[in-house]
Amino acid sequence: MQIKHLQIKNFRCFKTFDISFESKVSVISGDNGTGKSSLLEAIHYLCYMRSFRTHSPRDLIRFESDNFFVKASFLSNRSQESDGVLCDELQVGFSQNKKIVKLNKKNISSFKDLMDYYRVVTLTEDDLLIIKGGPDVRRSFLDQAILLCDHTFLEKIKEFKKVLEQRNRLLQANVVNMELYDLWTAQLWEKSIYIQKVREKLIKMYESRVNKILKQTFEDKISISFEYRSKYVDLQGDFDGFMKKIDKFRPQELRFRRSLFGAHLDDFTIQFQRRKSKLYASRGQQKLVVLLLKVVQLLDLSEKRGVAVFLLDDFMTDLDHQKATLLANFLVSLDSQLIFTSPSQSGFFEDLLYNLGGKRIKLTH
Repeated sequence: MQIKHLQIKNFRCFKTFDISFESKVSVISGDNGTGKSSLLEAIHYLCYMRSFRTHSPRDLIRFESDNFFVKASFLSNRSQESDGVLCDELQVGFSQNKKIVKLNKKNISSFKDLMDYYRVVTLTEDDLLIIKGGPDVRRSFLDQAILLCDHTFLEKIKEFKKVLEQRNRLLQANVVNMELYDLWTAQLWEKSIYIQKVREKLIKMYESRVNKILKQTFEDKISISFEYRSKYVDLQGDFDGFMKKIDKFRPQELRFRRSLFGAHLDDFTIQFQRRKSKLYASRGQQKLVVLLLKVVQLLDLSEKRGVAVFLLDDFMTDLDHQKATLLANFLVSLDSQLIFTSPSQSGFFEDLLYNLGGKRIKLTH
């Protein structure tokens, strides 16, 4: 897909604003406060129906307004020709705590239907938390990546959460019924093992593709590895084998009154050159890892659902000129539309993108 035009009203700092994207590569530049990130936020919001900066849609409403509106015109693999124009239209309006989403002027409520048309992958400074943050951030990254390609995964997550809630409620009782304990243990193991195996398969695929890109793009030898880690659960084992281990942590569960195994506790490690990236990788190296993770997410989504747009919010700083040049050429070689933000009107990376055919979109106060 390719976004051709964006229209927003009462969104963040914008009262009304229209912007056209005439190139596969766009660089949005301007001083701080001109709304560069807000434009990417609006494009992102149309895909996920939530912001990458806040959980509350009310925070997106312009000061002294009570609603906002965002509309994108775009080309998709399902675009139908109308009046000689090949284009789709997606819009969302938010007013009085109610959200209305329309695709080609028809109300939609299915995330699946939306993803068949409009797909975006976003990379911001906050995504460094995939490395620097806690396990919950990395689990969320994996689950979102899976959900983008397989909407049925959401039901598996919901089923798991219901079982976890029931088991924790049992553990919080004054007297724990051990027959029910074994029953909910089996249910939690079953729901967890499905999610864990899907996550592990994804992270193994990501490791293979990340290192393939590294080998093709960089002359020097760089290696990145990921390892999925599950507490108490052997992903290759069976339930009987798991039950032999449960004596080790059952007393702790009864004492702490919560489930101490399951997909809600898992994590994956990230190593750069065989060392923990959280502790030993430089900021530029950490950015390289996160960028490559997002690129593989973009490629996986594009292959399974259709080409997606890649948004990069002021993320290419801290990379040396050589790596930035190699990465820029690689990114431009992808099928995806690229939309960058930049705090400056000129600089090494911005000039590089312009030389590769990028178009500048300058914002002012």
